[in-house]
Amino acid sequence: MKNEENYAKIYSNWRVIEVIEMLEGFKEFLEKGENLKLAIIIASFVVLFILLMTVIIIFNAKKKKYRNTLDVLRERIQELKQHEVIKNYSSYDNLKTDQKLGMLVLRWKKEIEKLVREVDAQYSMLDVLEDAIDQNNYQYFVSLKNAFNKDINELEEKANRFKDEIIEYIDMASDNRKYINKYREMVTDLKKTYINHGDQYKHNEEKIETYFKQIESKFEECHQCIEQSQFVEADNIASNIFKEIKILENYIQNSPKLLERINTVLKPKFDHLKDLANHFNEEELKIMKIEYKKQYDHHYIQTENIIDEVNTFKVDDFDSRLNEVEKFLNQYTKQLETELENKNYIKDHLIIQNENIVKVENTAKNFISIFKIVQGSYNITDKEIKMIEQILFDIDIIKKQLSDLDKQFKHHEISNVEIREQLENITNKIAMISKELDHHLVIIDEIYKDEQSAREQISLMTEKINGTKKYIKYANFDDHKKYLKIIRNLNLELTQLYMLLSSFPIDIVRLNDALKGLVHKVEKTTQDINGIVYKTLLTEFVLVYANRYFSKKEYQKDLLMAEELFYKKSYNKAYDKVMEVLEKINPKDKKIVLEKYQTKFSEIFA
Repeated sequence: MKNEENYAKIYSNWRVIEVIEMLEGFKEFLEKGENLKLAIIIASFVVLFILLMTVIIIFNAKKKKYRNTLDVLRERIQELKQHEVIKNYSSYDNLKTDQKLGMLVLRWKKEIEKLVREVDAQYSMLDVLEDAIDQNNYQYFVSLKNAFNKDINELEEKANRFKDEIIEYIDMASDNRKYINKYREMVTDLKKTYINHGDQYKHNEEKIETYFKQIESKFEECHQCIEQSQFVEADNIASNIFKEIKILENYIQNSPKLLERINTVLKPKFDHLKDLANHFNEEELKIMKIEYKKQYDHHYIQTENIIDEVNTFKVDDFDSRLNEVEKFLNQYTKQLETELENKNYIKDHLIIQNENIVKVENTAKNFISIFKIVQGSYNITDKEIKMIEQILFDIDIIKKQLSDLDKQFKHHEISNVEIREQLENITNKIAMISKELDHHLVIIDEIYKDEQSAREQISLMTEKINGTKKYIKYANFDDHKKYLKIIRNLNLELTQLYMLLSSFPIDIVRLNDALKGLVHKVEKTTQDINGIVYKTLLTEFVLVYANRYFSKKEYQKDLLMAEELFYKKSYNKAYDKVMEVLEKINPKDKKIVLEKYQTKFSEIFA
């Protein structure tokens, strides 16, 4: 077919050359002034010849198209002849002697032989198709091609059905001896895993080695049965080997993570739970309705039993059982942690609120003293003084409540949850009384102008400290604990100012002296920390942005250097380095990355 195409091309080229030569002759003829009529006749002949050549070229192109279609059909039939069912046709003879598959094999072979004949018949159709092309009978070719494609599709479906059926029946056959070599490979792989990770199985080495030896002896027994044609016995032994392998495989694959979970997760949780329980006596646990000891011992024994079962190669849903143990640990740990938190809260806040109520009481007494002193000079009524005296009566009630709660707590008369609830209510009452007393400060505003100014400055410092604290927590960089400690110390100093404000009468000189030093300290400290955090976040943001160019080798060294400086906490140097890289790449990138960072910064801290 290729020779015919080449010949057509050569023939076409020759005809074109011949036409060119005729035109050149015609030109010479005209130049010599020969008969014009004869020239027109010759020109007409040339035009007709060119039209004829065009038709021939189009005809050859159409023929080439149908030959390409024929090549595709030929390729499909070749692929079908190489189908797994046909290619492995002779190998099914090996299954004839099998008691379960013998009859099926005979039927398969007959059906496959029929399939082969049908495929050969379709292969013969290729010659008919080729003849249709040679005879330019393209309509007949198209009709044959469509029928051919339909037949090939049906043959492919039939071959695939045979393949699926054969695989299904062979897989269903419980002839495990055929897979004995595969089982040998599985054992070899398991032994390799065991040896390569020997430290994980050190505690159970003797039992594992014994198990491997038992499997080896069963392999020998199976081979002996096969040699003696005792196939049923060989099947049973092979089946047992497979079961033993799966048990060992389950142990090799799952025991390390199970035992690691027990040793590194559950046992520490047992210890932690036990430590938590030691903070409570039996009376407290009884009030909390926690049967700790009984439940703890039950789940601890369960865990030890799981360890023994795992090490004796038992197969079970250990994850489910361990989840149950962990659920108990988490539940009781959370409960005891909550109870311990309540207990510590009560201990601390009984002391704190007793102190606070005394302070509030002293404040109220001081207010009464001050109001009585300045009553003649300021617009203070007897009613306002009596209101504060009523507060002293409420304070006596709260002091009695705190005393009762302290007694109930020490003698475990009620639960810590109830005590905490009552204590929180008392705390709120004290806060409300304190707030009400603060309200009376408005009445003597002239006396406490400096105090009001101090309050405003303290409020501003609180906002700055809280803002910086939020900034540090968001950044979460390596030194954040150090800076949080600094902020914590500032808060402690700030608390002292609040304590001065809550005492009556206020020592305004002492308050202003303390305030003056702390304002400067808070301003400088927060400004320094904000600058460090801002620079750190900016450097990190710019580094992440610049990494889009890391794939370019010429920038990798500088980017790695900038990253190393960042991890060494040389943030300014890291920033300068990465900005230097961006300058080299595209100066506009510097502006873009800074604008993006500022936008993100504004969104977060708006």
